[in-house]
Amino acid sequence: MLTQKQKDTPYIGVFKLSTGEEIIASVVEETSAGYVIKNPLCMVPTQKGYQFAPLLMMADPSKPVTLNGSLVVATTQPVTELEGQYESLTTGIALPQKSSIIT
Repeated sequence: MLTQKQKDTPYIGVFKLSTGEEIIASVVEETSAGYVIKNPLCMVPTQKGYQFAPLLMMADPSKPVTLNGSLVVATTQPVTELEGQYESLTTGIALPQKSSIIT
């Protein structure tokens, strides 16, 4: 794993895994071995497009999950819209749409 400056936790991150999966999760802690995450969701293709699904179907969603750093190919921050959708799904709080002023 490359050494880089750690971000302030918690934060929402997107991870590309060596298995090809792309997940979004709340990062609680970064360690030398990987990441401690909560509420990991993966993108699942459906007939209507992509939807979120739990990464671990039988896991207790209130418990943290350890993500092995050697399985992470890339990590980044989500686009603002995706981050808002993730927060709405994991907290149950619907965030207001970004308003725009038309002149």
